[in-house]
Amino acid sequence: MADVDSQFLRGLFDEEGSLHTAGRTALYRLYGLEGLLYVGISIAPLTRVRTHLREQPWASQVVGIRIEYPDDAEAAEREAVWSERPKYNVIFNGETPPAPPDRAARLRTELALERRRLEELESTVPESSAHLRLIARGIKAKQAKITKLVENIENIENIENIATVGNTEAARHQVPNRSKRVGS
Repeated sequence: MADVDSQFLRGLFDEEGSLHTAGRTALYRLYGLEGLLYVGISIAPLTRVRTHLREQPWASQVVGIRIEYPDDAEAAEREAVWSERPKYNVIFNGETPPAPPDRAARLRTELALERRRLEELESTVPESSAHLRLIARGIKAKQAKITKLVENIENIENIENIATVGNTEAARHQVPNRSKRVGS
């Protein structure tokens, strides 16, 4: 391999062998001989895949990996799991009901998921200084997203409360139609 090629390849990975993601969240797919096994997202996809390969009972079935960097990895993950039906995903794969249709409930579901992911990031033991920087960046991003979700939920609930109070007040002040028919 040419020196330029090896330098390029080394530049793709940090000292622990994880892909440099520049803070972006990756969507990864794990394949077995019979098809798609698992879909997930991570800011350190190779580290996360190694964890799956060490801890999951289905790890020996993995024969291939595909990694992408979509703009909205979480939405892409939901869509991939929902449409591709990986064998070992539980969330979004029919065993857990889809997100409720009203916006506030969807945001509360997303908020719970973000809080869980933040806890995972906060409990991660860094393997290197580069990994630590990625974890810190991920924690800040999750905290910002959680704050935004809480604000959105509060705004929606306030609007819904105002609309409910407004409808109640309007109904209370509505005068029943007492017109008399002419010719009776």
